[in-house]
Amino acid sequence: MKKKIMLIIITGAVLLFVACKGNDQETNFIQPPVEFTEDDDIVIPDDPIDDFEEPTDNPDDTEDEPVYVGETTTKYVKLRSYGAILNVRSTPSTEGDNVVGFLVHTEPIEVISIDGDWAKFLYQDEVRYVSAEFLVDTVPPYVSPPTQTLPAN
Repeated sequence: MKKKIMLIIITGAVLLFVACKGNDQETNFIQPPVEFTEDDDIVIPDDPIDDFEEPTDNPDDTEDEPVYVGETTTKYVKLRSYGAILNVRSTPSTEGDNVVGFLVHTEPIEVISIDGDWAKFLYQDEVRYVSAEFLVDTVPPYVSPPTQTLPAN
């Protein structure tokens, strides 16, 4: 019986090592160079500029234009409780469905300006807003997770 168990263990170990060898043919594959013969039809355009189309100006299309923000100030998100998030908004308002992301405690942002209760900053290459109440000038201290308290017996 011990011999059968030992044989099964050794067979399993061998299969495991063979299966996890790590020499995948795909990772070691080097594509051979492509050879062309005179019979191949290769078309090279005489003037590739002729195929170029001028882009049309669309005043509503500002996605490709970079946003110039000028000088920014680094601020850090300071939240009061562990696991809390700060909503990033598309407009400086809590009205409507304008939440486009979130920030976490100690996350740095580059603030463009602060106007009243709202800080304007770049978030994923777009101008966005957060409540300025939760921004500080230095990295805030770590917020510990709540500790579990056991009931007294």
